Amino acid sequence: MSENKFPSHQDHLNKTFLEELSYKIWVTKGSRFYASKRHLTKNDLSNKANGFLSAYLIIFGLFSVYQISKDSIINENFIAFGSTAISILLLAFSQMEAAQDYKMKAHFFHDCALKLSKIYNEIRIFKTLKNTSEDEREKYAAHMSKRYQAILDHYTNHDDIDFKRFKAEQKAYYQLKKSKVLWIHVNYYWHTKILYHFLIIAPLLLTVIALLIR
Repeated sequence: MSENKFPSHQDHLNKTFLEELSYKIWVTKGSRFYASKRHLTKNDLSNKANGFLSAYLIIFGLFSVYQISKDSIINENFIAFGSTAISILLLAFSQMEAAQDYKMKAHFFHDCALKLSKIYNEIRIFKTLKNTSEDEREKYAAHMSKRYQAILDHYTNHDDIDFKRFKAEQKAYYQLKKSKVLWIHVNYYWHTKILYHFLIIAPLLLTVIALLIR
């Protein structure tokens, strides 16, 4: 590979500005589709976590109703502490999650991705046309660049994890090793799902541990 050449996954840099613009739009729309999916996933898990925490709170309350102090399966102090802790956790968690408005963010990212997809397809069509002059290609590229920037100006940027997830799904194009793809998926899980899974599972695990050490 010569000094002026880029790796194959950066081949757009070896070509015209229109090719580079087409690549940028392709990456951005893909990343924003994944950003939309990530926020929908967080919204779904957030609702499930709220539901589980509410259910745990009711269950802990039922322990105190149906158990006699001396014959309690679980210590009453543990029940009282668990109910209070889950109540505080549920209140704080609900307020913080409501402020995030994941569903609305998902809608905006999806809307942005659809608009980018439209101009990406237009560029793809233009690239198939023959007998276009250099001046026409230059003017068209400048026009599409302005449209691309106008769309970006109306939406917040996606997170780096969304771009990495896009790269993982396009691993052949980016020439990613299996270990790198695995790390991206692990990192994605850490940023997207682990908190909710912990909130869903932790109270149950603590209850089981309390039963075992009784």
